[in-house]
Amino acid sequence: MKNGPEVLSVLGLLAVVLLVLAGAYLFTRWAGQSLGGGLLSARSNGRLQVLDRAAVGRDQNLLVVRAGQRYLLLGSTSAGLTLLAELTREEGENWESPAPPQGPEQKRPMDFRALMQRLREK
Repeated sequence: MKNGPEVLSVLGLLAVVLLVLAGAYLFTRWAGQSLGGGLLSARSNGRLQVLDRAAVGRDQNLLVVRAGQRYLLLGSTSAGLTLLAELTREEGENWESPAPPQGPEQKRPMDFRALMQRLREK
């Protein structure tokens, strides 16, 4: 049985690759949850919140930020941040996301299981 060591070598290499991929997957999930989940993630208990972001060029963005009770329009480039304008409270509150509707008139998005069940019935 001459192929025995070669097969074990290939299986070992495959196991190492799978472990690296699993580790990368777990790290990205942890980083997404622990590090805030990206630029637009809004923490309800935080004092600083990015309300909206618009890309205007390569590595250039406009940001609407709420810092405490102040609303700011910022320009973001690879060189740094620039304050473009301070918005009034009324202007800033227009950027706040509206509260989700409450009550029976609220429509919930259909999940995959419900969609499949509906397709089976047809």
